[in-house]
Amino acid sequence: MNKEITFVTGNQTKVLHANEVLQAFGYTAVARKLGIIEPREEDPGKVAVEKAIQAFKELKEPLMVEDSGIFIRALNGFPKTFIHFVEDTIGVCNVLKMMEGITDRYVEFRQSLAYIELGIGEPKVFSYIDGGYTLADKVWIPKYKDAGEFDKVLIPPGQTQPLCMFTKEWRAKRDKEANQETVHYKQLVEWLNSKHPF
Repeated sequence: MNKEITFVTGNQTKVLHANEVLQAFGYTAVARKLGIIEPREEDPGKVAVEKAIQAFKELKEPLMVEDSGIFIRALNGFPKTFIHFVEDTIGVCNVLKMMEGITDRYVEFRQSLAYIELGIGEPKVFSYIDGGYTLADKVWIPKYKDAGEFDKVLIPPGQTQPLCMFTKEWRAKRDKEANQETVHYKQLVEWLNSKHPF
């Protein structure tokens, strides 16, 4: 029987990605949605830590929080962790306008996971980079309804179409396979097993 880990998120796609990795190691992420204040930090690790501390004060149980950023190399890393802010204000169409005439289309996801439990003090942070994405030159019309705005313009490594043209299950499996040695969920499991052996 898998050990459960409380995953503070309202995003079921994040839970799918987590369990794609965790269940192979005997763990299952169970979602718990809380009204957490989103910190204004550029580093996903710092955001995850602050959110984990907030959540732990409320739940007082072992839990994890994940945060990520989209870093466009030609724009000095913009939008970083401010993905939703950019989507709600200038939109991805204007991000593409900022990139007109620029040949360097490299983009990477930087993802961090913060885990906290009683007795460890500060949350433990695990991070990895999912790189090699290409910024499209147009906004695609999504094939699947659950696509975010940046999913319409981010082409995964080895593909010719953006994320919005693939199922969320395909995307979770691709993420696990592409980052199987570095993904933060695996790092967490290894740390937990060294601290709390089955």
